[in-house]
Amino acid sequence: MQSNVLQFKLATRPKRLAVAKPTRLTTVCYKASDKAHTSVDWYTPPAIVKALGGRRGFDLDPCTPEDPSRLPAPTARRMIPPSQDGLAMPWPKQAFVWMNPPYGKGMEKWLGKLANHPGGGVALVPVSMETVWMHDCVLSHPNVTAILFSRGRLKFVRPDGTTGTAAPSGSLVVAYGKRAAGHLQQAQASGVLLGKFFAIQRVAQVANSNQGSANDE
Repeated sequence: MQSNVLQFKLATRPKRLAVAKPTRLTTVCYKASDKAHTSVDWYTPPAIVKALGGRRGFDLDPCTPEDPSRLPAPTARRMIPPSQDGLAMPWPKQAFVWMNPPYGKGMEKWLGKLANHPGGGVALVPVSMETVWMHDCVLSHPNVTAILFSRGRLKFVRPDGTTGTAAPSGSLVVAYGKRAAGHLQQAQASGVLLGKFFAIQRVAQVANSNQGSANDE
């Protein structure tokens, strides 16, 4: 006698492939992806580096590519690649430093070292107001003399010097020391950098004078 009950068979599921964990790209420059999803290196426009370095230029760049020839132009007289670890290596005390640090995890270490460096320098960083490094190494650090918020997004360049697409966020230029503040102000005044310039020392002086007036009352 034929049964009208159909047997239920469990479907065999194909084995799920293990999904590769995403890796963080830690580089010495801004990273972007083109339409083919390939990684492309972008560097700070040479005109900006030159203006911020002033007539004498920068003495040290601790965050250069492994192959410095990939840079559209030299950023400093001495350039330190990742294999030499510019973060662990001691910097000459009087060296004027240019820094476009690796964006992402660990950035607070780079900014912290520059912020406490006796020779001062200039850093180009993304505008991330909520981060610890922003508060500790920029907004609250006594060695910061000036900052500039970019108007619009900076367009970084390829190794051959051609201009690429705009960065995914705004940029902040931070000056440590009197020399750096002067160069940053001049770069803004000459039009090399478009944005709002703030002299941190002047803000402190205004705050102190206001405090004095309040005490007199």
